[in-house]
Amino acid sequence: MAVVVLPEESVYRYWDQGTLVPGWLNSGFDDTMWPSGVAPLGFGDAYISTTIGFGPDSSSKYPSTWFRTTFDVANAAAVLSASIELKVDDGAVVYLNGNEWVRWNMPSGTITTSTLASQILEAGEEGFFIPFDVNPSLLVDGKNVLAIEVHQAVLNSSDLGIDARITLQVN
Repeated sequence: MAVVVLPEESVYRYWDQGTLVPGWLNSGFDDTMWPSGVAPLGFGDAYISTTIGFGPDSSSKYPSTWFRTTFDVANAAAVLSASIELKVDDGAVVYLNGNEWVRWNMPSGTITTSTLASQILEAGEEGFFIPFDVNPSLLVDGKNVLAIEVHQAVLNSSDLGIDARITLQVN
């Protein structure tokens, strides 16, 4: 049976200040001081529900923005498979409970706040969900923390966006 544990248009907390907050991707991190909004979050596109900041200079935007949300799993041992669908512009690294789960349109190796996405998405590639099969062994019973860092491909990008949907196949 398919169960959507994180629907699109969920609420996320976000950090759009350009500097990485240590521990931000870990389950125990306190993000209650971060702003929150309904996905899709970002700027510059008509499909965005929550507009976020990009820094003081529109011609040199922050390369990275960070997002967090939670979802519940009743019985992680009963999950047969898991998938996440991302609507992201331009690139993203997705963490589940502090562990990397998906990397899309990003270089391999260490990612920093200044790492740029591998390529620019064209208008026809934006705003669509991209599916990924992911490792269900990272799920835990109860609250799971999804942390996503989104990266621009160029600093003068006109837009940024993120939304996600997680579906589990369970016994």
